[in-house]
Amino acid sequence: MFRHVAGFALRLAGAYQDAGAYGACPWAPMPKDEDFREAENGAVDPSRQFAQCAMALNAAGGHASALWETMVFGRSDPARCNDNGLTFQEMFLSPRYLAVVAAPETSRSGGWHEVILISVCIPSLCQGAAVAGLALPRLLEWRHGKAAMYHPSPGPCAVAPTDLTETLGIDDSACMQHLSKHIFLDSCIVAVYAWRIFCDASFFNALFGAQIRSLPEDDLGSGSQFAVHQEAALMHYSRCKEGAGSYMGMYFNGISESAAGYALGMCVPSLQTTWGASLEQIMKYRLGLMMSSSFPDVEIDADSVKATELMHRSELQVDWAIIGLGRSGTTSLAAWLDSHPRLRLIRDESDNFREGAFDYLFRRSLLEHLIPRVAPLGGPPRPGGRRSRIVQHGIKEPNLLLNSRGRQILAEMKRTKLLIIVKNWIDWLKSVALFVPTTACFPRNLATHGEDGNPCDFPFEKAHVFEHVSDLELKGVARYRIKVVHLNTLQAHLHAAHYGLSGRRQRHDA
Repeated sequence: MFRHVAGFALRLAGAYQDAGAYGACPWAPMPKDEDFREAENGAVDPSRQFAQCAMALNAAGGHASALWETMVFGRSDPARCNDNGLTFQEMFLSPRYLAVVAAPETSRSGGWHEVILISVCIPSLCQGAAVAGLALPRLLEWRHGKAAMYHPSPGPCAVAPTDLTETLGIDDSACMQHLSKHIFLDSCIVAVYAWRIFCDASFFNALFGAQIRSLPEDDLGSGSQFAVHQEAALMHYSRCKEGAGSYMGMYFNGISESAAGYALGMCVPSLQTTWGASLEQIMKYRLGLMMSSSFPDVEIDADSVKATELMHRSELQVDWAIIGLGRSGTTSLAAWLDSHPRLRLIRDESDNFREGAFDYLFRRSLLEHLIPRVAPLGGPPRPGGRRSRIVQHGIKEPNLLLNSRGRQILAEMKRTKLLIIVKNWIDWLKSVALFVPTTACFPRNLATHGEDGNPCDFPFEKAHVFEHVSDLELKGVARYRIKVVHLNTLQAHLHAAHYGLSGRRQRHDA
């Protein structure tokens, strides 16, 4: 399952092994290549015990197995584990550890010093330190299903029944100190994260390599090459999320005479933990390992590798959107709405015009289904504002209304209210023509628009609001989500329009 790899992956392996240099993590040893091969002298150290147990858990089905269903909090019959190569194991756990992993059984304890017995059926290859250090955390993690999160090793927070008799209990001080390290210490997070991958390697291996690059608009028909890539990426993303994983976009360049850039999807365990340089090295090492197996002829520029978590564009939390009509007052309207204490314009801070268009998210990625998982860029709370207030976030992006793919994005944003502003035809015509001073359309050539030899290519189709709105409805957008308002009406009834959009009748102090 895990073997030596050449070139890029071997270089990253050194950085991966160096992750342990940030601090000792004895309860979760850093995995090594040789741990997954048979020992020549028959020696079995903790790291090799972890590797054997990880391979056994993966062979049993990983997170999709029924192993976690064998967990019983309390005494149970060992005979129930006699089948399928399983062995019966018992362990006492501190309620502090169960509280950290959000186990409801924490309430069974009468206090922090009262231990809780757990019995479970696990693969017989899980022996020694791997029972408490690897098997139990993974089963507790997998039983959360889609809500699975990072579970540290219990370390001194767990003891076998025989050890409990000898030690007269669990050292509560040592348990608390251990949990503080395993939750926050970089090297412990990285070690546990690596073992999470190995315990479910078959699942993660199958969800690698889908192309996530932007797709050209001219070849998206059913069965086309790009449509196949798109379908594969969306399937991998969906399966990854079902398995409580995080779907990463891995971007890198190849090294060859015909060097190319790559953008491949990779499923990894959920990232509900601290992101740091060491965890990023794990991602790179994982990429190198998978590339050596799936695409052995591709040599990678290691310095070019970038990793970012992806989400489906429908997950973007946008409450309201100004989607048209360009050159009709959308910028002024966006700025005015942004001044309201309960409305916030999502914007890229590099946008000098502060118009609220997610340039990097919509204009460049208009053709992508999977986009970077980002937080709203609404900036810090306004001076004097109350943090407890519910703020509705919005965008201004007229380009979404003007093409079919943009309207499909709007249809996927199920909770978003769509605002379209229009103005008198001749005023809009003048605004558009004067916006591009080099145009050959205004005013003389407009009269002969469409005739042979006329250099005017005026974008009249941009003003076809009725057709665009009709298409939105055909794509499933409910009428109550769409508001078309004339600029004159908006100027005459600013406060009424504002209250209707925000949903609350409060005075607007502009």
